[in-house]
Amino acid sequence: MITKIYNKIFVFFISTKFYFFEKFLYFLNKKKLPALIQKETPLISIICPTFNRSKMLETRSVPSVLSQTYKNFEMLIICDGCTDNSKEVLAKFNDNRIRVFEIDRNKKRYPPTVENHWFAGPVMANNKGLKNAIGDWIARIDDDDIWTSNHLEDLLKHAKHTESDFVSSSYLLKKNNEEKIIDVKNDIPRIGGVQTWLYAGYLKFAKYNINCWRKSWDKVNDIDLQYRLYNCGVKMSFLEKVTCIIEPRPNETETGIKAYKNSKEEYKKKYEFK
Repeated sequence: MITKIYNKIFVFFISTKFYFFEKFLYFLNKKKLPALIQKETPLISIICPTFNRSKMLETRSVPSVLSQTYKNFEMLIICDGCTDNSKEVLAKFNDNRIRVFEIDRNKKRYPPTVENHWFAGPVMANNKGLKNAIGDWIARIDDDDIWTSNHLEDLLKHAKHTESDFVSSSYLLKKNNEEKIIDVKNDIPRIGGVQTWLYAGYLKFAKYNINCWRKSWDKVNDIDLQYRLYNCGVKMSFLEKVTCIIEPRPNETETGIKAYKNSKEEYKKKYEFK
């Protein structure tokens, strides 16, 4: 009970801080949009957090990024305490657009439940990526996602056409031998999954929230961030087109938090802090 009360108070104060700080910085930066959308081939920074999923990097995310029709990008891959062969796998791609960073997992970041690992797990890695991103635009991909070849090109065109700071799109969910297009038609605002985001680089002042797990609503780190940006007044637009494919990882039947819950002990052990 005491913990719940503390979390409510903590969330109130940090949410208030985020709101005023980010709203002010957006006010200062939004005037940059007209010049940004006039750039013909702006640099896009792609942020990809990862932890011991070298096979997913090798077969899904990285090949789909390198196969993009839009070529002016950098891919920042943040190894969050990786102990597998991720760095060796990434080196084999031999592409100077790939930049690899490492952070450690030596400090406890939050109560280590499986749910909290899902809510806040990639926060530190994502913020490392934001700190080092130099692009005009920022995109996000998870290590087990697959982009369509026109992903960046389509989203960039849509951002320019709608004169938006932030755009996202539909994605295709494949599981249990079925395919379903996720297009968030009934959501207000319409914001696609984090794997479909493309937003102006001047918005990187909005960092991921390591305390998102304390909230009683919108606990997932990317959902917390998207609504903070929305509340700042960021102009958002949705592209009704599939630009990303999501499917279960090998030997799993679910995606997202359901996959974590189906293998609770395995994921709890995998993500434990050293």
